[in-house]
Amino acid sequence: MKEETKKNIVLDERSGQVREILGKTPNWMIRWGTSLVFAIVALLLIGSAIISYNDIIPAQIVITSKNPPIYLKARSSGRLTQILIEPNQQVKKDEVLAEIENTANFRDIRYLRKELENFVPEALTLDSLSLKFSPNLKLGELQLAYGNFLTSYQNSILFNTLLPNVQESSQIRKQLVEQKRFLQNQRGQLALFEEDLELSKNNFERNEELFKKGVISKAEFENVSRSYLNDQQQYEGFLTNISNTQIAIANFNNLLSKTNIQGAEFENSYQQELEKALQNLRVEVLAWEQRYLIKSPIAGKVTVFDKWNQYQDVAQGETLFTIVPNELHGIVGRVTLPVRNSGKVKEGQKVIIKLENYPFEEWGSLEGRIESISEVPKQGEQALYTLYIDVVDLQTSFDKQITFKQEMQGTAEIVVEELTVLERVFYQVRKIFVRD
Repeated sequence: MKEETKKNIVLDERSGQVREILGKTPNWMIRWGTSLVFAIVALLLIGSAIISYNDIIPAQIVITSKNPPIYLKARSSGRLTQILIEPNQQVKKDEVLAEIENTANFRDIRYLRKELENFVPEALTLDSLSLKFSPNLKLGELQLAYGNFLTSYQNSILFNTLLPNVQESSQIRKQLVEQKRFLQNQRGQLALFEEDLELSKNNFERNEELFKKGVISKAEFENVSRSYLNDQQQYEGFLTNISNTQIAIANFNNLLSKTNIQGAEFENSYQQELEKALQNLRVEVLAWEQRYLIKSPIAGKVTVFDKWNQYQDVAQGETLFTIVPNELHGIVGRVTLPVRNSGKVKEGQKVIIKLENYPFEEWGSLEGRIESISEVPKQGEQALYTLYIDVVDLQTSFDKQITFKQEMQGTAEIVVEELTVLERVFYQVRKIFVRD
């Protein structure tokens, strides 16, 4: 009974407390809590459907012009004997910037280069040849090629001056003319021989008739016959002489043709040797320039690196100067992309560019589009694809204009797929079901 009384007392107390609570109005959290949670969930869903969280692939990028700067490297090791330009100087195409130490005299090489530029072999004398191409030029490695050129040129001049085949041909022509004149005289004499032989024949026939009739003696007839036979022999001998003269004329004609042909062959041989020596010398001059001269392949402004004084040592392959072109032909970004995930990258995709020269937190980012992708990756320590990005302008996402500088480096974020947060959540759910 005591325990039941205690339970009733407790229940009464609780009943009073419950009545006290129920008698108060609930606060707003209890009344609107469910609606607030629903609204928050709805806002999260709407936000996740609107806010994009793109799938990107990071890569390194270099912003440059479509006609990029030219890096000039030393093709041989040695000291700089001449530096012909100043930093930031404007230079012309093919202008010499510096010379690397060698055994040739730069002025002599430049003189020879100028003479050979539009050189065409012409009829010179040996004296005029030595004035134009002096044998005392100091050409170093080119001396042998230059000597061969001078020798070939001298042989050609001597041949054209002496013309041995022309003199020989002239002598043959003279003899040929004499033989033809002699043949003409022989043919004139032949007509006289024919008339004399005809008279001798008539006399023989007449005396033969008289001998048959017994008018003349046998001795007289034999004398007439002997005279007729002598005339015939002389006539036949004269015909033989004419034939010999004709054979001599034919031989002289053949000899003249052979002499002309031989002369033409010698002339062509000397010309070919001279042309070959000339081409070889030109090739040697160009090779020397490539080894020992630093020339600007384009017009632009020179940037000097670590080498700016005469007699500084340079190593083969060392970059000495950079030529920045005067005119820009558009801006392009060059991206090196690793092979991993490269299959997602396509032409026309958006690229977000963040430059190290201009921190994106302050300046914002640039936007570009993939213009082209290399078909195969470039092999090296790491296989990399090369992408070219079309950068329309340098207006950043913060509406700031960036000043263009060559070889600006940074990171490129390639947007391979534009997705919202909600789509990514559903993608993850889809992956779970696909795995199952």
